Amino acid sequence: MNKEIEDMKDFFNLRAVSYDNHMKENINNYTLFYEKVSKGIKPTNEKIIILDLGCGTGLELNNIFKKCPNTQIDCLDLSKEMLEVLKEKYKRKKNQINLIVDSYLDYEFKKGNYNYIISVMTVHHLLYETKYKLYKKIYNALKPGGIYIEGDYIVNQSKEIKLKQEYLKLKERKNIKEDGTYHIDIPFSIKTEKEIFDEVGFNNFKLYYNEDEAAVYSIEK
Repeated sequence: MNKEIEDMKDFFNLRAVSYDNHMKENINNYTLFYEKVSKGIKPTNEKIIILDLGCGTGLELNNIFKKCPNTQIDCLDLSKEMLEVLKEKYKRKKNQINLIVDSYLDYEFKKGNYNYIISVMTVHHLLYETKYKLYKKIYNALKPGGIYIEGDYIVNQSKEIKLKQEYLKLKERKNIKEDGTYHIDIPFSIKTEKEIFDEVGFNNFKLYYNEDEAAVYSIEK
């Protein structure tokens, strides 16, 4: 558990420039992991619409543009510095990228608007109830038959319980009002993720990658 907790926005603003290298060092089979994020997206030349939640510097976008060169992508992140890095990396695609500086917990998604919604290494800071509310927003924002793709840290059930207990103790000690406010890791097991998806109403769960506490999976509306 994090010894020194940091505000979420400040944490990522301070690490925007070094973020890509950090992820390369911390995800085994980094290249394969990000390839699998786009696995559930069908190749097309159509102008589909994608929402990328907590997009950071856009590490997942390169593979997506290879499969869907004409896609329009709403890139949503609370870190302005992260989005500045993304903007520079993908300046050739600037007319296809809409940058939004906001928290995906607060931002209102347009209902029935997206072919795909993706999130990569971001929702493991949320507890069950908060994830449920977010996934419900995602479900409502997808077009009929739309797909949500998530790549994130995943742990076994015993570690999930341990991390949650540690978080709740820290929350009480530090007087944390809401999960997702600070950079604290509380990842779930795949079993728990499936339970939330089922509650929301998603179906057709597909697992594309599961290695060294990182996984990629998709579900359909």
